[in-house]
Amino acid sequence: MRGASRATPIVTLAVALACVTCTFPTDKSDQVFVTLQAPAHIVLRGKEMSVQARAWQVVGVDTMPITNVDFAFSSGSNTIARVENTGKGYATVTGVNSGNVDIIARAVSFEKARPANLSLRVSSPLEIDSVRPKVVRFGQVATVYGVGVDSLFLASLGGTNLIEYPFSRARDPVTGLGHISYWVPPPARSDSLFYLGAGVFGKDTALTQVGKRDIYDPNDTVATRIDLDLGGPWPGTVLAPLLFFNPALAFQAVDRVNGVGEDWYRFQTADTAQSLTFFLSYPSLSDTVAARTFLLDSLYYATGTAGTPSNKFFGRDSADFIGTDFYRCKGLAFKPDQSARDSFSVALKTLPSHAIHVISFYTSPQRYSLAVVKGYVTGDPRIGADAFEPNRFCHDTDSIPGRPSPRSRVHVTTTGFSDTMNIDNAFELDWYRLEVPAHNLGDSVVIRLQGRSTSTFSRCPAQPAT
Repeated sequence: MRGASRATPIVTLAVALACVTCTFPTDKSDQVFVTLQAPAHIVLRGKEMSVQARAWQVVGVDTMPITNVDFAFSSGSNTIARVENTGKGYATVTGVNSGNVDIIARAVSFEKARPANLSLRVSSPLEIDSVRPKVVRFGQVATVYGVGVDSLFLASLGGTNLIEYPFSRARDPVTGLGHISYWVPPPARSDSLFYLGAGVFGKDTALTQVGKRDIYDPNDTVATRIDLDLGGPWPGTVLAPLLFFNPALAFQAVDRVNGVGEDWYRFQTADTAQSLTFFLSYPSLSDTVAARTFLLDSLYYATGTAGTPSNKFFGRDSADFIGTDFYRCKGLAFKPDQSARDSFSVALKTLPSHAIHVISFYTSPQRYSLAVVKGYVTGDPRIGADAFEPNRFCHDTDSIPGRPSPRSRVHVTTTGFSDTMNIDNAFELDWYRLEVPAHNLGDSVVIRLQGRSTSTFSRCPAQPAT
């Protein structure tokens, strides 16, 4: 019995050795390969990053991990990155200088095993790889690509600060590369991009060329057509109401002979019952000196006729329009006294037609912004459209056969009429048609406008005109 008892462990040991031989390849096996993993593909200069190597055996169509393997690590260039073996398959990579480098891991006990080759980039905290496109025009969006560029808080071309494009900051979690986009406004000029980040600044090594016209030019005799029914560029965000927005447009240098230039936009929509607000801002000079802007629903250009370009625009005879310099009502123009302004804003409760034209005549080159917002936007959010809107155009007071008369067409009885209206945006002009009952010779009709206290709406500077 004692002999049989001693034989049992010998058999067990033999089986165990056989299993080791089947499970683990010899040091000459070419069915083993190594993988090397890193949390990112970028390591910053002077910073450390841990990488992990693992060995695998190919068994038929499957791969099986091999444990308790020693690895040797090396760097393709110690001047770019150093690597130190920290044991148990791990190594620490330290960034030295900017550049690309391969980190190699080999399984020590398996000479024919395929080593792992991990490509890393050593970078400064902020490095620009490229700016695209290489040639841009005013109002166009340029995108900056590179390491850490999503943390930029200033970028400029030729001394002109660029305007950040909303929601464009992003970083790829796998590669670690980022990007950010900017509008290019006038008077930017061709130059290498200057950038400023968190304690980091510098210039791109490549040149970005800037054209001297904006992306919608030429639009002096043919309108730039914009379909508002396509929606804005930021759906599902807080900026979703912005159907069109560009803060970096340019009034180009004017023709020396004519002395005036034109920028013409035609906004189209199928929904005339909606409210839209139009904004145009030209902050460089006051409008009475540098630019006159008009909003209307009928505009054409008489190509081939004699005269200066600005005199070839025409609309239907009955077309009304709103302007910064003068207004038009049923063929008659008039010019109320108004102070100079640096912007033009018109809120329309409903639209007079499916196409709204915005045209500016200018005498000096300068930057401007143009926006169309879905909704009725006022200078003070506490002040909304009053019950008599729409009455921005004088034809808004006309009755349409088969429809109720508009509220701005007021029939005054013998008992009189009184109500509260408001000027909800600066420089707004409201139209009313007052119909009074027949009266005897010598009778009088008194029309009185009484301004409310400005303390009620302290942020609304406009006052009603008498």
